Amino acid sequence: MRSVPRLLLCFVAALASVNGHAQSAADFVRGPLVAFPEPVAAAVAEVRAPALAAHIAFLASPALEGRGLGSPGFEVAAEYVAAQLALTGIPPLVPVCDGCTGASAYAQEVPLREVTERHGTLTLTVDDGVTTRARVFASGVDLVLPDVAAVRVSAPVVFAGYGIRDPVMGRDDYRGIDVRGKVVVVLAGLPPDPAWQTPELMELYAADDREDRYRAKVETAQALGAAVVVAVEDTSWATRLAEEALADRLFESFSDGSAEITPPVVPVSPAVATFLAAAIGTDVTLAEVAPTSLPHVTAALSVGGKERALASRNIIAVLPGSDPELRDEAVMLGAHLDHLGRVGEIVYPGADDNASGVAALLEIARIFGAMQSRPRRTLVFAFWTGEEEGKFGSGYWVRHPLWPLASTVTYINIDMIGHPWLIEEIRELVSDVPSEAAEAFLEGLDPAELVEVGLPPGNEILAETLRTVAIGTGLPLHLDRTDGRNGGSDYRDFARAGVPFLRFFGNFFPGYHEPADTPDGIDPAQVQRVARFCLATALLLADQGSSTTAYQPRETMVVP
Repeated sequence: MRSVPRLLLCFVAALASVNGHAQSAADFVRGPLVAFPEPVAAAVAEVRAPALAAHIAFLASPALEGRGLGSPGFEVAAEYVAAQLALTGIPPLVPVCDGCTGASAYAQEVPLREVTERHGTLTLTVDDGVTTRARVFASGVDLVLPDVAAVRVSAPVVFAGYGIRDPVMGRDDYRGIDVRGKVVVVLAGLPPDPAWQTPELMELYAADDREDRYRAKVETAQALGAAVVVAVEDTSWATRLAEEALADRLFESFSDGSAEITPPVVPVSPAVATFLAAAIGTDVTLAEVAPTSLPHVTAALSVGGKERALASRNIIAVLPGSDPELRDEAVMLGAHLDHLGRVGEIVYPGADDNASGVAALLEIARIFGAMQSRPRRTLVFAFWTGEEEGKFGSGYWVRHPLWPLASTVTYINIDMIGHPWLIEEIRELVSDVPSEAAEAFLEGLDPAELVEVGLPPGNEILAETLRTVAIGTGLPLHLDRTDGRNGGSDYRDFARAGVPFLRFFGNFFPGYHEPADTPDGIDPAQVQRVARFCLATALLLADQGSSTTAYQPRETMVVP
């Protein structure tokens, strides 16, 4: 095991010991540069900024039209990646067919369903035994269609308040009601009590992004057996509806029985709340009604569209390990190849998201392929399809791995590494750290050099490896502890499957998911810094003596 220098240990210990901020403070790492052994240093130095810039320029060029899922531009990008891998000499993981060339040789087929001309309604029917009345709520007016190709559900309605179960806050909106097989109506956002208006709870239950906003509520409803979740938005409905206008196309995985079934989520206007309040027979708003079953109210959800089968593909390559005892274990590196494509006449180039990550992974693969002495463990390189539309490629891999998940010691995800942190953001990041330690971390700091890596809580093998890389590259490091299960990129399904992961991510920027995400907005030196950090991390993990020991430096690796 390579030890961390004493000065760095003292700095980390100081962060950890002041005022009891052990976890957050110790996860800010900055120390004097202690050079890697020459073979590792040579590999890191081989990452070339001009090569990264060239990859990004091609992948985000107008000719590829944003690499949208199912588009010719994505197929060109896949062929480009396969050609670059072939030049490195790194072979496909599994030969797909005799005589296959280009992307076909490296492909893992990912079957998808494309849906166009989407439509749908939610019909609420009240039958009190004497009279029956119904109201139809249409998509584009009073509801946003769920992200499913087709669904027809008719079931009794349960009103579950805000749909929150939180023992710490002493709230259980499902107490005493049975939701199994039923349509659960919940209120969007949080209870109005000021105790609920914390940044953590706002992020969990009131985020701007629809998927983030409802994730926790859907997980709770799913665990209780709900068939559908109907989420009543507030008076900002018109704005929400404009932001989430009906997409021209929807993509969905073909279900093979191995994917977890999640209840459809249907955001609806306040008109639904008004109708239900009247059905309950109250003159107060639905928000003032206690959670209750509504056996006399039935909800019928109908969603459909024009469907066709679509075959996309992951691009997978493998560099076999050199150690007979460790080559059956793998370190896997992945970056998503797709972006938002072209919508009408507007092209979303996706230079940062994620041509930057693909460029870094191609450069890392080139360097590993040129090594005269291979790493001890196997390295698997994956270029994913369908991240933007639903993590389809990585999700399919986790359900149908071509390399066993149990033998994957770490998955490393590279996504959007082209924009650096700003100093004011870093100051906010360290705001919970004791002031003396925070000032020591910030003193003389170049914000562009900060590398933030997400990793599972409690995984000190990965943390120790990252600290070693931080001092070997001289780059300041923030360890972002996260379980990853609700992550926004391709590490998500690995985290859910229990595979240790690392998340390399730069920073959001004003052109995120906009046509302004172009190559001229990327600093190749920024991509180079993160790519070097990532390469060194992969190399150290691939050369560890066992799955439970930290890095032991190699002496034989040569990079020409």
